[in-house]
Amino acid sequence: MKTALTALRIPFALLAVICLWQTVYLAGLANPKYFPSIFEIGSAFWTMISTSALFAADTVSFSRAAVGLVAASLIGIGLAVLSDFYPAFGKGFQYISDITQPIPPAALVPTAVFALGLGWKLYAFVIILVTVWPPFMNGVAALRAVSSTQLNTGRMLGLSPWEMMWQIKLPSALPEIFSGVRYAATLSIIAVTVSEMLAGRDGIGFLIFKKAFALRTADVFALMFLVALNGVLLNLGVGALRRMFTGWHMQMTERAK
Repeated sequence: MKTALTALRIPFALLAVICLWQTVYLAGLANPKYFPSIFEIGSAFWTMISTSALFAADTVSFSRAAVGLVAASLIGIGLAVLSDFYPAFGKGFQYISDITQPIPPAALVPTAVFALGLGWKLYAFVIILVTVWPPFMNGVAALRAVSSTQLNTGRMLGLSPWEMMWQIKLPSALPEIFSGVRYAATLSIIAVTVSEMLAGRDGIGFLIFKKAFALRTADVFALMFLVALNGVLLNLGVGALRRMFTGWHMQMTERAK
């Protein structure tokens, strides 16, 4: 029963958004020229999906976000492990994190274009720089929070520092790390869309930019809903990986409840 209710959360949430949107439209709370009805948005989406251009653009954007998320997660976890092994490195890198993390993607793109040009280097730089921090910060906190009982058990078994990391610390930290990766998935979608809008030649962000300048409002909102769907799909993928690697933790949490 609980599993069935969990599976219905996304459709219910989508239905709630649709109903709220249409209510605002029918109540005249926003200018219809800039706030089309759900039916207009659906019609615009159906018109765009009938061509191969939308599928190609969405595939490009989703692939960039997914690959960037994987790269940023691996880098972030690697930096967290280094910070745990070498506290001096961790303290120094924390200052870099505090300075870099608040920078929005839109501020990075113009400078990155001149340095890296248009292409995969630009997207990789922006996505990784925006996305790497949640896995890194959650990883650092989770590795530090491993219980002393687990660590003492590892020492009694004669584990080396690296064995302690791979066999005790990382498995214990993975649930918290995946929480950071899940948040990073949302950031990767944002970073890709903004990069494509400002400096792209393809992708969903580029389409949003074109449609907005052509005042195709219904098309713009349809593409925005598609971006939101990409975020949901990426989060579902992260959730599947989390269940694969930390299913034991999720079962223990459910039993505790």
